[in-house]
Amino acid sequence: MKIDFHIHTKYSPDSLTQPRDLAAKAKKLGIIPTVTDHNSIEAHNEMRSLGADFIPGEEISTDKGDLVALHINERIPKRIPFLEAIDNIHEQGGIAYLPHMYDHARSGAHVSDDEAKKVDVIEVFNARCLNPNFNHLAESFASRNKMLKAVGSDSHFLFEFGYNYNEFPDFDFNDPKALLKALKKVKFVTKKGPIYARGTTRFIYMGKKLLKII
Repeated sequence: MKIDFHIHTKYSPDSLTQPRDLAAKAKKLGIIPTVTDHNSIEAHNEMRSLGADFIPGEEISTDKGDLVALHINERIPKRIPFLEAIDNIHEQGGIAYLPHMYDHARSGAHVSDDEAKKVDVIEVFNARCLNPNFNHLAESFASRNKMLKAVGSDSHFLFEFGYNYNEFPDFDFNDPKALLKALKKVKFVTKKGPIYARGTTRFIYMGKKLLKII
């Protein structure tokens, strides 16, 4: 079983990926996508209507930086305090996943070690980190604190999906507890994404913002 824990669709302000295209590519590649749009869960119903296998999530802009929620069904508002967001995720029966924690230029969370240790999973490889040291630091932090690890493509374009994934023995991916257990035996497949993808993402964000004004 293969899962990518960090993917964006058109419901993020900096992505154009159509859920139907994501669902089709996921089926072709045999990778289960986790839809983690910025402060939005709008794609969830669309993915369900397509009959697609996926994990419902959200990338939340907390007061201290980005935090990903896995297996949630209610939107968590942006600018929420970091620790409160973790509590909210757990109240929904979900999993708190800390992405690109040292990449502060991309809203990596400015949190203490004690705060970071309250999440369930550390993203130890993010394909969009231009500085490989950011991923190395995350890996070191997770290992030092004996925390669960995962990798994510942070895909904003469809072509990025499939660069990175987590490989497991088969399990019920719809069960958060089973997922946490499976992460103890995970294998990673990683590939750094192209630099131009990050720059293009910025233009998409600006273009969408301009269209809203017009």
